[in-house]
Amino acid sequence: MSFFNIFKKLKGNGSLKSAIENLCKNEIVINMENTKVNHPSSSKVGGKPYLPSDFEWPVFTDKEDNKTRSLSFLCQINLEEVVPYDKDNVLPKSGMLYFFYECESSRWGFDADDKGAAKVFYYENLDGFISLDLPSDIKDEFKMPELAISFIFRKSYPMYEEFDLYNKLEPDFEDYDEMLEKLGVDLDEEEVNKLLGYANIIQNEILTECERVNRGLYCGDSESYQNTPEDVEEDIEKHASDWTLLFQLGTIATDDFEWMFGDCGMIYFYIKKTDLENKSFDNIHFSVQCG
Repeated sequence: MSFFNIFKKLKGNGSLKSAIENLCKNEIVINMENTKVNHPSSSKVGGKPYLPSDFEWPVFTDKEDNKTRSLSFLCQINLEEVVPYDKDNVLPKSGMLYFFYECESSRWGFDADDKGAAKVFYYENLDGFISLDLPSDIKDEFKMPELAISFIFRKSYPMYEEFDLYNKLEPDFEDYDEMLEKLGVDLDEEEVNKLLGYANIIQNEILTECERVNRGLYCGDSESYQNTPEDVEEDIEKHASDWTLLFQLGTIATDDFEWMFGDCGMIYFYIKKTDLENKSFDNIHFSVQCG
């Protein structure tokens, strides 16, 4: 049985504590180190990505100004390095994941026209790879400094905004957060960079946004829902749990560089569970939130 099959919507009974515990996943926390990596194929934030020499660098055309720009390289994850931390055996056991985002346009992700402003690539075999120079059109302020990263794993639980997609208990907000704290969640943690688990949400839950935008629907404000038939809305909620967090990343900073997603925000990369199982990373959804 797939790991993801256990996350079917729970019935509205039982205690809040057991309901939250039943949704527990494992997440892989990423710590940025202000040091360079040991090898070009190591996991890292920024610098030059380790890719095929004929790699076609991703670009995005912003419909607001009709300009096409190269995406910034955010991060690469050598999957062999994270195997010991992937306690749910969700990620591929080898190869490399790459994350890109077009910083100058700074799209939010909730509009179907934003698709392509963020990209994920996966290569299973790294033979013949090289460190690629960044495209010349990427401005210096959008070139992330190279930072080594390390990993730890820990338990992950859904935040209050996402809980009702899995369970109909409808707890009070304060009761829910109190229970998370009893389960060891640090609700005051400002930014968490990680793979898998549940998103550290800044604004609203993102799962229905994933499904909505995947269907080509705009998700920027409540008015966009008014003309959507009720049965479509119900189907969107039903399939929201088909998606799962792949990666989230916050501020990238050194002594002489700082990049924020919005105002102290976060970028989230989501993927359909079946696509992750099939090692298919073409149809991701990204979302940017900030306070």
